[in-house]
Amino acid sequence: MPITPVLTDDVVTLRPHTTADIDALVTMGTDPETVRWTTVPVPYERHHAEDWVLEKMPAGWHDGTSFGWAIEASEDGGEPRFAGNVDIRTGPPAEIGFAAAPWARRRGLMTRAVRLATRWAFDKAGLPIVHWSAFAGHVASWRVAHACGFTFHGERPLALPQRGMLHDGWYASLRPGDEQSPRTTWWPVPVLDGERVRLRAYTEADVPRIVEACSDERSRYWLATLPDPYTEQSAREFIRAKRLGESLGQSVTWAVADRDDDRLLANVAAFGLDDPFSPTGGEIGYWAHPDARSRGIVSEAVDLAVAHAFAPVTAGGLGRHRLQIGAAWSNTASRHVAERAGFTLVARYRQDGVIGFGETRSVDDGAWYERLADGGGSALTNPRG
Repeated sequence: MPITPVLTDDVVTLRPHTTADIDALVTMGTDPETVRWTTVPVPYERHHAEDWVLEKMPAGWHDGTSFGWAIEASEDGGEPRFAGNVDIRTGPPAEIGFAAAPWARRRGLMTRAVRLATRWAFDKAGLPIVHWSAFAGHVASWRVAHACGFTFHGERPLALPQRGMLHDGWYASLRPGDEQSPRTTWWPVPVLDGERVRLRAYTEADVPRIVEACSDERSRYWLATLPDPYTEQSAREFIRAKRLGESLGQSVTWAVADRDDDRLLANVAAFGLDDPFSPTGGEIGYWAHPDARSRGIVSEAVDLAVAHAFAPVTAGGLGRHRLQIGAAWSNTASRHVAERAGFTLVARYRQDGVIGFGETRSVDDGAWYERLADGGGSALTNPRG
């Protein structure tokens, strides 16, 4: 039987599993996050851990179908202890899986373990590629793969099974010549405080208010591509897509919340941040919940987002030199927000986008505004003509 190689970077060690890991495996396998995001049996019992240690891991090494390790690391300078699993199933195609013990999460340990395992798989096992997949929305798993240099390939609907159900899946891959470092900027979503509003990341608590905003007749008129009907699942998919966009360097999206009660009032985003033809450009977009309209809420949020977008990356901002805002020509409320934020009308695009729904559906011209970080720019002659 092949001997499982021991790999280390002096912080994390990958080693063979032993019977001493069984209790820790049971703790990890019954943890709610493990149950939610993996395919471990439910309930996860001691015999499942024993089978993993004594049968599955040794068998994989014996027949070459998988290379699996226990991850060992120290907690706060203490004695090394079990920190999780990482295994590469050889396929073809080869695919990596990993799970962290609850104490070992959010410490960067899994990223180190995945780098060790994939480098060995390329250098010693000669694998031509390693694939990664996870249930869509599993941001923690994607954060590890992203940090290790995996290239994101997209989302597939109902592609991954779990206990008799199918879930949407995220997919990525790593090749031998790839750098084991992020391929895209993962933009953080900082908290930005204004006088009345706080810009923050979306949470599950925002779902009902998103549904209310995106089911509103006025919202549907100006945002003609919204799902119909707009359900709680639509809202969750919206949040999921925004988190993914941040990881791919495409956008930063904030929930605009009331500073007093944290109630969702609006949405504001900076997007188009990955345009190769305008690497320091971007676009600002926004919408409001019905009870936040005509109160200056969106204007305050846009001011905060624009200031963050123009701030240098070294100061925690997005380092943009130019921002644009597009609105339907007849959407006077949206255009007023752009103008109050100091954006200059620079173009009128004929038949630029769809507005309305049902019998009201039509195509409207587009009003396009820009603002430069240095305040430069030229206005369109007779902008309201």
